[in-house]
Amino acid sequence: MSKEFTAHRPLLPDRAVWLDLTVRRAPGLAHGHVRGQAWLHNPRGYNALALVSPVAWQLWSAADGRSVRETLADVPGLTAERALAELPLLWRNGFLLTPGVDLQRPVAAPERVFNAWLHLTNACNLACPYCYIHKSTDHMQGHVSQKTLEAIGATAAEGRVDRIHVRFAGGEPMLQFSQMQAFFAEATARCAAHGVRFTAAVLTNGTLVPDGAIDWLLANRVSVSVSVDGVGAVQDAMRPVKGGGQSFARLEAGLDAYLAAGIRPYMLVTVGESNVDGLADLTEWLLTRDLAFRFSLVRDLEWGAGALDDRHGAADAQRDREVVQTVLAGEPLARVQRAVARAYDRIEAHLLATYAAGKRPATSFRQSHRFCDLDLWRPIEQACGAGRSYVAIAETGAVSPCQAALHHPGTRPIEAQSLLVQARAQTQLQPFARHALNAECAQCRFRASCAGGCPLLLFRREGHVDGRSPYCEVFRAVIPRILHVAALEMVLQRQAGAASRESRDVQLA
Repeated sequence: MSKEFTAHRPLLPDRAVWLDLTVRRAPGLAHGHVRGQAWLHNPRGYNALALVSPVAWQLWSAADGRSVRETLADVPGLTAERALAELPLLWRNGFLLTPGVDLQRPVAAPERVFNAWLHLTNACNLACPYCYIHKSTDHMQGHVSQKTLEAIGATAAEGRVDRIHVRFAGGEPMLQFSQMQAFFAEATARCAAHGVRFTAAVLTNGTLVPDGAIDWLLANRVSVSVSVDGVGAVQDAMRPVKGGGQSFARLEAGLDAYLAAGIRPYMLVTVGESNVDGLADLTEWLLTRDLAFRFSLVRDLEWGAGALDDRHGAADAQRDREVVQTVLAGEPLARVQRAVARAYDRIEAHLLATYAAGKRPATSFRQSHRFCDLDLWRPIEQACGAGRSYVAIAETGAVSPCQAALHHPGTRPIEAQSLLVQARAQTQLQPFARHALNAECAQCRFRASCAGGCPLLLFRREGHVDGRSPYCEVFRAVIPRILHVAALEMVLQRQAGAASRESRDVQLA
């Protein structure tokens, strides 16, 4: 139920007094130029990455707390009329601050969504050596499925959410495709009875496409996310077939089947010790297929995986704590930063080549790409909804605020009551809600986009979630690069639009 609303917007002062208003640059803004075009980004705004005109850039650059009139005196050639025309945009995006003027852009009321991870099975046809799940033949039994459906129905009946979204996962969830179909049908009916939408995604390794799966996915608008670690031998080594064998060819065959049917899977790239140096090649492989993707360092990176590895026992607890005590630094940090930089070089080159050929990518980088749990397009207080609007449900019926802790002690059994209530009642990882920033994060200009990173890593390291992410320095390097590529995409889109209009005008003439 998304609707437009406007935050408190006092009327602008009469334009006649604008020259006497004081203006100063908002603190903590990211800014730069790409292909001669200036851009600004307000991390506390909503989608507040904007291309700005040379006039707006001059005005913003000179604003230091004096009146507009005094500011213009330091900008040769900038007329008052041209400067005043740019003020509403600069105010609206929060780029300039003026006492008494709090002009905020209208934003869409966020859809109220509850997310649930449904761990259908521990079984998998692959044998990834780093996987944090104990592999077995166990899968979700009927009584657990029924209790989960009752909880979904209770959540819908409360009237506090507009949509319930389930991620079918495992193990390999396609091994339980018939159970997935039955669960989806029943959950959809229970939600519809209360005017709530039910949606779903399948998190798969892409190597198994059961008969009838593609038609069912299309008919029910169930999205597909596919995990991939590398190209060719890298993928084969990190995701070998159970019992021996290569998985990359099977992955490509699965992707080809999805793409041929019009399904464009979202690709999940987990970056670790074994594949970090091949990240650029994998990025190129994804780009040539016009696939959107996410880079993640959270679970599988060697320097932090210990805190999340479900295979480790009590004897490894002290080692795990020591592993995540140190923020990624030194040569390991430099190695990751180099690899990620090469990957974004490929993304930038692909954008330029695509638009130069008169084409447009099938997916927008700005709207689809993610790096870990960073969110550059809206301010966040916590990197995920764990413990608030998200739960993970194990094949046993155990409920955890995070799928990476599903099989750790302290989980509660699922009950036939609202999942919102169960999410907030969990005690496995208390306290899991972020209460206060540590001194270092409070001073960081990226805090509204990062919020400290993965709360589970922070909790395991320090016993609370208010600390600094082990991947802090990676985030500091990545955020400006993502903003630069996003701004480049906006410039190329604008230029392509202008060229299209010019061509149309010529044809009409």
